[in-house]
Amino acid sequence: MKVTGKRWTHLALYLGLVWAAGALVVPRAYRIGFGHGLGLDVDRLPAVAIGAAAMVSVLAVGVAPVGHVVAPCRTAGGRLGWAVTVFLGGTVGLAAGVGAWHSGALHVGGPAQRAALCGVPYALVAALFIAGVTVRLISGVAVLGVVAYGTAVTHKSQQEKEMRGLMSGTSLARQELLLPDPPAGYRVDEGNGDLTADGFRVHYLPYVPGAAGVARPDVAFAVTRGSGSHGDGITEVTRELGGGAVEFVLTAHRDGVRLTVTAQGTTDPADRDELRRMLRTARPASDAQVLHALRRPAA
Repeated sequence: MKVTGKRWTHLALYLGLVWAAGALVVPRAYRIGFGHGLGLDVDRLPAVAIGAAAMVSVLAVGVAPVGHVVAPCRTAGGRLGWAVTVFLGGTVGLAAGVGAWHSGALHVGGPAQRAALCGVPYALVAALFIAGVTVRLISGVAVLGVVAYGTAVTHKSQQEKEMRGLMSGTSLARQELLLPDPPAGYRVDEGNGDLTADGFRVHYLPYVPGAAGVARPDVAFAVTRGSGSHGDGITEVTRELGGGAVEFVLTAHRDGVRLTVTAQGTTDPADRDELRRMLRTARPASDAQVLHALRRPAA
């Protein structure tokens, strides 16, 4: 019974001291290196490096019960390796949490509450070193959950910020950025879309060849400001462009905007029903879909 009680005392001290190290050292290092934003000032890199070294030193030297809880930490080298691992893992979790906080998805109270929460990721990573499947499983799931949630909401916040910048340059409302599902055998031509003052245009490329090697037409979808009938009618126009090229244009109007599907190639598009379906099923696009159409893929 005494052995069990002593072990729980060591565990409590172990996790409590790791948490305290994160709560005391990290907020100060963050303020020195990052100020009040997420960008790191280059001239503050030495201060951040000193802060990181201080955190590792506090973990390696100040967490006295670590040798009783984590067997490899009974040597100086083992303690240093443990301290570096806890620091790096906890910092990843903390970065995800800070991203969620700056995005507005996580409300953490005032400076005291934020400082207290800074120690949590480090304590969770430290718990991974405690013998016992249950403790490691719970702490591992918690760490992964923090990182996954923070990363997701930070990414979404960045998308929303980028979309607000794009929407400032167009007359279309956000809900008027419509997109249909790509026609069968086509995919969005990433990066070749366009959002202008008067419209939103997306191009589609065929990835399935046409029958008997016949080239499939290029397809584009556009939403522009325009008045017209608000019924379900679709107008169709076929134009001869010369050189054997044909342009097939379908147009519909919906709630003050004009929807247009254009297919252009050396042959008249065969599947007009598929193009009509695009007009009928166009729906508000998500931020991710809009940005996918507008951004050029990374080299």
